[in-house]
Amino acid sequence: MGSVIEFSYCMSLNDGLPCKNIVGCWQNRFNIERFLGLRFTEDEIKRVFGGLPKNKLERIIECLNKIKQHDEEV
Repeated sequence: MGSVIEFSYCMSLNDGLPCKNIVGCWQNRFNIERFLGLRFTEDEIKRVFGGLPKNKLERIIECLNKIKQHDEEV
């Protein structure tokens, strides 16, 4: 991202689940795989790391939909 990112941000980036890139970013600092295995269920781990990654357009549309949903709730 170009700047210092705190671990807490990486852990909550994906609707309360960790970022898909968390292992690559943190594996040199501590045993991130073990940490994730203790903290999340197998289904949550599959949701984070399974499936095809979203492309940039899909992420933008998802973000816009979240903003729209938030605006409708307010």
